[in-house]
Amino acid sequence: MNKNLHFDFLTSIVLMVLSILIIVDSYRMAAEVGGPLYASPGMMPMVLAILLLFTGILLLQRTVRQQSMGNSLRDFMDWATIFVKSKSAQEMLTGGLVLALYTFILAPRLPFWISTSIFMVFIMGILNATSIVKNVIIAAAVVGSIQVVFQMIFRVPLP
Repeated sequence: MNKNLHFDFLTSIVLMVLSILIIVDSYRMAAEVGGPLYASPGMMPMVLAILLLFTGILLLQRTVRQQSMGNSLRDFMDWATIFVKSKSAQEMLTGGLVLALYTFILAPRLPFWISTSIFMVFIMGILNATSIVKNVIIAAAVVGSIQVVFQMIFRVPLP
C-alpha cells in the first residue's frame, strides 16, 4: 500500500476546488466584459481550469480506487494531526500568519519602513535567528539600506 495516497487525495480536492473557483471567476469576467464567451478574456483561463478540474477528478478517482474515500480521509487526518503538533509546522504556520498580517494589514496601513521593520523582527524572532536586540538592529539596517538605495539612489518611491 502506498503511504502517500492521502497527499494524492488532498491534492485532488484542492485542484478541484481551485479549478471551480477559476471557472466561476472566468465566467464572471466574461459576463462583465460582455459579448460572446469565446471572445472574452476569461475564455483561456476557463479552458485551463476545466482541464485542471478534469485532472483533479482523475486523481481523486485513482486514489479512491486504490484506497477507499474513508481510508484516504482518515489517513490524511492522522497525518495532519501529527504535522500540526510538530514544532517545525507550528513555526511555518506562525510565519505564514505573520506574512499574511504584513501583507493584508500592516503594509496597506503603515509606511513601508515601519511595516517592514515589524515584519522582519517578528519573522527573525519566530526563526530564533538571534537575540531580540540584534533582530531590531538587523531590521533597521536592512530597511534603512532599502530606503537609501531605492529612494535616494534610484529615486523609486516605496509604498
